[in-house]
Amino acid sequence: MRLLPVRLGRRPGLRALSFLVALLPVAAPAIDVVGTGSGPVPDNNPAGLTVSFALAGMTSPVTSVELDLDITHSFTGDLSAVLRSPGGQARLVVFSRIGLQPGANFGAPANLGGSYRFADDAPGDLRAVAAPLATAAVVPPGRYRTSTGAAAGTQRGGCSTWLAGAFAGLTPAQANGTWTLTVSDLAGGDTGTLNAAVLSVRGSQDDLFDDDFDAPVRGTCQAARMDYTGSGRTSYVLVRNTGGGPTGDMTWFIKNNDGTTGGTVEQFVHGRAGDFFVDGDFDGDGLTDAVVWRPGPTGQFLVRRSSRPLDAVLVLPWGQSGDDPAQIGDFDGDRIDDATVYRAGAQPGDVSRTLIRPSGGGPDRDFITGQNGHFASIGGDYTGDGRADIAIQSNAGGGQGAFNIFNGVSGALVTTFLLGTPTDVIVLGNHVGSPRADTTVARGVGGQVQWTTRNGETGAVEPALLLGPSATSFPVTGDYDGDGLDDYAYWGPSVTPGQSQFVVRRSSAPAPLLEVPHGTNGDYPVANNRVH
Repeated sequence: MRLLPVRLGRRPGLRALSFLVALLPVAAPAIDVVGTGSGPVPDNNPAGLTVSFALAGMTSPVTSVELDLDITHSFTGDLSAVLRSPGGQARLVVFSRIGLQPGANFGAPANLGGSYRFADDAPGDLRAVAAPLATAAVVPPGRYRTSTGAAAGTQRGGCSTWLAGAFAGLTPAQANGTWTLTVSDLAGGDTGTLNAAVLSVRGSQDDLFDDDFDAPVRGTCQAARMDYTGSGRTSYVLVRNTGGGPTGDMTWFIKNNDGTTGGTVEQFVHGRAGDFFVDGDFDGDGLTDAVVWRPGPTGQFLVRRSSRPLDAVLVLPWGQSGDDPAQIGDFDGDRIDDATVYRAGAQPGDVSRTLIRPSGGGPDRDFITGQNGHFASIGGDYTGDGRADIAIQSNAGGGQGAFNIFNGVSGALVTTFLLGTPTDVIVLGNHVGSPRADTTVARGVGGQVQWTTRNGETGAVEPALLLGPSATSFPVTGDYDGDGLDDYAYWGPSVTPGQSQFVVRRSSAPAPLLEVPHGTNGDYPVANNRVH
């Protein structure tokens, strides 16, 4: 029996990119479209400047997109650029507020001056080059990766992303038409001009994607887990059976974490009762997608992509009934999560396996990582190499819990240590700030949840703390304050209307607790899928 209301029945990627990675025998030539509407970028105006690209002649699905901007501006950190396909079917932040830091209303002071081409096969992103430059220095023109926007008031943002993740696979009907690029200046005092813009779109009759996804994009940037809105903070996310019955439709309620107890709430139907509600970034835009895993002879991840919420869900076959799909992680370091399931041994002594389909291609991985009766916590970077790894909890005897850490690339055993008891639940996260994910366990003590964290780099065990009533708490750790560390948190349902709430012990300010009303009794907090 596992303590606390951990919903193991509601816990997910395919090659989140086998749909993204196929090598193309033949690629169609790119269609280059010169934008109209270039000119001065309005200073300190979120509406910005909109450039239009009238694309025509696509006869096969989009495989890749590139964007060339001839732009001058005296303060790179003021700017934001967002590309949208016709009708807003797909969208991606090209770059935004590079170098913005907490407590400041400005970002990187370097100038833009020249031609900057954004492409998935570029060696690095604009943020990495521009952020360290001094005032009046010019960011070198050249080819760059797109990146997430720096989120105001947080340590998050600026992670490399994929143009193809957002736009590849658009049909000719979806691609032909007017694309738009919005360039906004979001701070006063510095000005600039978009002199010209060219959009290049490539298609193919043979498959959806070329091999641009082999480009290395690992780095130190870490997106906030469970950030569905781009705020740089973990969102408050619940699902509710609004269809009724064992196969009723499930409605998601995503409350934007704007740093206050408020925040707008987006709701939509995705999945049905009986699905597992999980998380992951399967389109590479730096935001978490709404994902369910549907059990069956062949399990299916059903992904509502954050870059394409108007499109049909992405169906990624992987796993089978009985697997635990709440084990998603980026095992190949390409900033796109990989489809992963943990398959427990059926009988005592039977081996348990971790099954991974890397999004960046290459062979599927089938690692023996335990046996019947063990529990897995997969998806954290326990080795510090920029890729996800595997943590397995077992009974060491004498009331002690043991952990084995396996490398997510090779499957090799990396380290073993004792922590907690074998009936503790495992909570994924990085609470102490080392380059490696830490290991946190929780259990009920005197009617409260006791949390204990082991530093993944030093091995030191932090003092235990109490947070939440053990009988009703759903652990939902995440970075709710945007300081780069995960916070201890729980969601507490209440039969009293308006009293269900997320309660967060912020790492940046442990007291007082942050209490955020959201949801109603009977809801399920999706972040709890990472508790095993």
